[in-house]
Amino acid sequence: MSKKDIATILKEGTPRQRLLILAEDIARGSFDFNHPDLKENKEPLLTDKEFTALSDSFKTDQEIRLYNKWRQYDRTVRNTLTNLQGLRFEVKMHFSNLRGYILVWNSIENAEQLVNSVLHEIKDTKERVRIAKEGAEGISLLFTKTTIDPEGYLDLKIDFERNTWIDEEGVRHKEKQRKTKEFSLWYVMNNVKKQAISSAITFISWRQALLDYMDKKGFNVKTYKDMIKVISEDVFSPIIGWEKYLSDSKTFIPGNPKERLDKLKSKYNITPVVSELEVDKEIYDYYKKNYLEDE
Repeated sequence: MSKKDIATILKEGTPRQRLLILAEDIARGSFDFNHPDLKENKEPLLTDKEFTALSDSFKTDQEIRLYNKWRQYDRTVRNTLTNLQGLRFEVKMHFSNLRGYILVWNSIENAEQLVNSVLHEIKDTKERVRIAKEGAEGISLLFTKTTIDPEGYLDLKIDFERNTWIDEEGVRHKEKQRKTKEFSLWYVMNNVKKQAISSAITFISWRQALLDYMDKKGFNVKTYKDMIKVISEDVFSPIIGWEKYLSDSKTFIPGNPKERLDKLKSKYNITPVVSELEVDKEIYDYYKKNYLEDE
C-alpha cells in the first residue's frame, strides 16, 4: 500500500478501512520478522504521529465500539500466533526425533552391507557361518536383533519380537513373560511417527480455527496471514531429504524409476504425509471455544 493510499484512507476512509491500516501497523510491530519472505513486513506503515492521529479518529460511540472489537480481535490473533509458533516447535521436535531414528536405520543397513561384503569373500559356507557367529557374538546394535542366515550372512532385523517380564503397564512379573515388539526400531519409529502425526494434526486444526476466525470477523490483516503461512512451512516440509523414506513417493530415486527395486519402496515409507492430514473437529472446536471466543 502506497503512502498516498494510506494518506487518503487516513483522511477519507471508512472506520473499517482505518482499522485495517491500524491493525496492519500493529501487526508489523508485534513480532520479529527474520524470515526472508517477511522482509516487507518489518517496515511500519505509519509514523508515530499518524498512528496517534488514527487511533484518536474514532469519535462516535459506534466507532469506539468497533475500535474496541478490533483491538480484541488483534489480541486474540496474536495470542494464537504465539501458540502456533510454540506448537510448530513441538512438531519439529517429533520430526527431528523421527529423522534421527531414520538415520540410525540407514546406518544399520550400511553396517550390514559392509560386513556382508567382507563375509562374501569367504567362499566356504561353513567357515563363513562360523566367522559371522563369532563376530556377532556380544554385539548389540540399538533396537536391532542380530541374526545369521543359513548362508553365513549378517541379518540385522529392525522388526522383531522379544520376551519381557514387564507388562504393558510397566509392572514386572516373576512368572509370566509376554512377547512384544517394543524393543525393535520399527516399533519405536512408528511410535514417534504417531506422535508427529498427532502434533501436526493439532497444528493444522488450530491454524484452521484461526483462519476461520479471521474470515468470520473480517480481520484479514496481511501480515498475520503471511505469518501463518511462514509458520506452517516447517510443518509441511519433508522430514528428511532422502526420497527412500518419504511415504508420498513411489520411487527410491526421484525421476529415475526402477521397477524391480521400487517394489520394495513401501517397506521404507516411514514418514507421515502431512499434506494429507485433515482438521480434527474435536480439536478445532475445543480451540475455537476456549481461545477464540471473544463475545
